[in-house]
Amino acid sequence: MSEMKKITMKVNAKSEGMTVRASTKKHEIVIDEGKQMGGQDLGMNPLQAVLSSLAACENVTARVTAKEMDFDLQDFSVEVQGTFDPRGFMGVPDVCPYFESVTVEVTVTTNESEDRLQELKENVESRCPVYTMMKAAGVQMNDTWKKAD
Repeated sequence: MSEMKKITMKVNAKSEGMTVRASTKKHEIVIDEGKQMGGQDLGMNPLQAVLSSLAACENVTARVTAKEMDFDLQDFSVEVQGTFDPRGFMGVPDVCPYFESVTVEVTVTTNESEDRLQELKENVESRCPVYTMMKAAGVQMNDTWKKAD
């Protein structure tokens, strides 16, 4: 493969108390905390946004990879759950402040075989930037990919 130029991404974030409006030139997302944490509940909290980013990144990676593999990808849905111990965030030493484990349940609508689905899964998990970043951080990743009924 020819050498590709590295890409730098930039987001500007403005805070209004607990609320953050993060924007690029064209898009904005609102990340907030619930009222119990002193936020206004105007958007997902930061950890929910991370899980959403994982789901979106897996979707994009699956679609790019499926095209390369000539894989019949008709539809792709993801349910993601993360478990973390809030004591780490609250400053308790030796408690991880981020997700200990993340469960990813992917449902793919396809006419492909189980072996081909497994091949797509392995490609996505080795190439998805958000997935590989979480794995490199030591987050236990629990993945299930299945064909839609």
